[in-house]
Amino acid sequence: MAEPATESTTPGAARMEIRDGIAWILLNHPTKKVNTLSFTLMEWLEAQLDRLEGAGSDRPKGVIIRSEKPGNFVAGADIEEIQALAEPAAVRDLLARGHAMIRRLEKLPIPVVAAIHGSCLGGGLELSLACRYRVATEDPKTKLGLPEVKIGIFPGLGGTQRLPRQIGVMDALPMILAGKEVDARKAYKLGLVDEICHPGDLEKAALRLIDQGRGAGRPPGKRPFGIRAANFLAAVPLLKNIIYGKARAGVLKQTSGHYPAPIKALEVVKAGLATNLDRGLEIEAAAFADLVVTDEAKRLMGIFFMKTDCDSRATALAKTSHPVDRVGVLGAGFMGAGIAQLLAHKGVQVWLKDRDDAGVARGLKQCHDLFYGLVKRRKYKPMELTLAMGRLHGVSDYGGFGHLPFVIEAVFEDVKVKHAVIREMEAAGSEEMIFASNTSTIPITRLAEASQRPENFIGMHFFSPVHKMPLLEIIKTKDTSEATVATTVEVGRRMGKTIIVVNDGAGFFTSRVLGPFVAEAGHILGQGARIEDIDRALKGWGWPVGPIALLDEVGIDVAAHAAEVMREAFGERMEPPAMFHRLIEDGRTGRKGRKGFYTYDGGPKKVDESVYKLIDWQPGSVPREEIIERCWFQMLNETAHCIQEGIIENPNDIDIGVIFGFGFPPFRGGLLHEADRVGVGAIVDKLDAYAEKYGERLRPAQLLRDMAKAGEKFHG
Repeated sequence: MAEPATESTTPGAARMEIRDGIAWILLNHPTKKVNTLSFTLMEWLEAQLDRLEGAGSDRPKGVIIRSEKPGNFVAGADIEEIQALAEPAAVRDLLARGHAMIRRLEKLPIPVVAAIHGSCLGGGLELSLACRYRVATEDPKTKLGLPEVKIGIFPGLGGTQRLPRQIGVMDALPMILAGKEVDARKAYKLGLVDEICHPGDLEKAALRLIDQGRGAGRPPGKRPFGIRAANFLAAVPLLKNIIYGKARAGVLKQTSGHYPAPIKALEVVKAGLATNLDRGLEIEAAAFADLVVTDEAKRLMGIFFMKTDCDSRATALAKTSHPVDRVGVLGAGFMGAGIAQLLAHKGVQVWLKDRDDAGVARGLKQCHDLFYGLVKRRKYKPMELTLAMGRLHGVSDYGGFGHLPFVIEAVFEDVKVKHAVIREMEAAGSEEMIFASNTSTIPITRLAEASQRPENFIGMHFFSPVHKMPLLEIIKTKDTSEATVATTVEVGRRMGKTIIVVNDGAGFFTSRVLGPFVAEAGHILGQGARIEDIDRALKGWGWPVGPIALLDEVGIDVAAHAAEVMREAFGERMEPPAMFHRLIEDGRTGRKGRKGFYTYDGGPKKVDESVYKLIDWQPGSVPREEIIERCWFQMLNETAHCIQEGIIENPNDIDIGVIFGFGFPPFRGGLLHEADRVGVGAIVDKLDAYAEKYGERLRPAQLLRDMAKAGEKFHG
């Protein structure tokens, strides 16, 4: 074979070069941030296999597949192509071709090495599993996994069959059923890769695997005894039933049966391991073809595209941002410390201020505890904890704040307190400093009344706990400058947040629409429904927790304060149930105070029966379907009011906001997707009926009436 030889039918997405007798397959998609295993790339790989198989005596002595993209090997299949598939028969045909290509790669008479740096996920991992050897870099960006269940499908190019055979069924199941990812060290320990190396030594390590036929610690390709033993035991009938039964029970506990992909994947793994690889691949392809065209899969893949759209718009907004490498955080309480810890985790120098040294110490301890949690989970090394804490500067005055370009305020949720802090900070800071207020309900315009520079004033609504919740709601006023918005978006992006930008108003978008959802549950409780029945109904519909349990988690006092802000702004429509005041008077704040709707005495969580007497509750009957409808219809109704008032406009932002902000059931595709599925006209009719029966708060917004009359949908 002549060298160097280069050929590509993928408009520059890949090429094959022959250097010193080694064929290098180099991946680099020209228009995407990451490489994907697209249909076009697979066709190109087929052509390269034709060349390699037909090379005869000129055949190279080995093949190395690697990426030329920084931080990415192959991020997975092309989701757009998968979502476009509509007929199971067409899916089966495509998979048959894909499996044939992968098997050809697997059977090449020369060693093939996957040289992995960065994300190796989904189809990327399946491609690497077909290689004889794998080497991965010890870099934080290098992650291996099969995350397909997160978008409603499961691995379809051999992942359900090759991974259990490679690392053992017990270790493979969490990766297949829950999308668990592993780093290079863990992958080596599992037997998933044959060697690990420094990123700068990746090519040399790949060449060693070809030339020497062995990795750094064990002969490449040899399964450790533990893996072989695990798969043997998993084939014993009694043990097999225990292993798969336990896995199934775990999946059902996590998903409540709403997500078919992990259960179907478990069945495919079990059936495939009971036969040979080729038959197992046929079982996988048939099940994948049926699953990928289901409504649940389409909706979950739709979330991927909505998030991509949000992220793309955030990236575009941030292009005109000012550089920020130092941030001040005012308030070292639970939220402030959480914000500071995440910023330090992302490499930002942070000045964390509280009113006294004791408050600062508590905040720094919370940060340390969060970092130490990363160490215990082996996400951090002890030295990284030390370095991260070194980026946190705890202070009880404004010394050092004068040079900061960006400050986030996270003090007590009180207008007077926040106004005082705003004035103090602006007196100590520079004129260019951007001031962001973290609040869940208070209008940013009202807070900006204390600012001398309203163009630099903006809202950042974080969700608790900050290090776990993915959403950040950024709130702009009519005075907020474009540069301030851009820079705030960039700070949020650096923190790893999914961002929606909304216009100002009481409760903004997320708190405003969550309020009626929770309040309606309170009204239903007042009509005689039991607490556990309300929560069970909404959990059964797909929520992670029911609305009454959510009140305990958020804090009954916090919810009551937010409700008061909403009532002031919107009047009778947002009037909270009277019982909330009785609960506050009784000292019930929820989980944090160990006293709420539920018990928190160290035993099993259960309803605190004394609540019923406290609120003068009388048993009544509210049908399960009505409980569900009234709660989510009220969320939709308030969303329509937000759209009418120009608080938020983009349907994708709305659906991402309710899913990522407080757990609207993802398999339903989002609030507006669910409304489109049910039909706006049907919802308007039911709201009118409920309003006649229970009050004007349930009367549909004018936008919903107009859409119903025109037969319109939110998503086209």
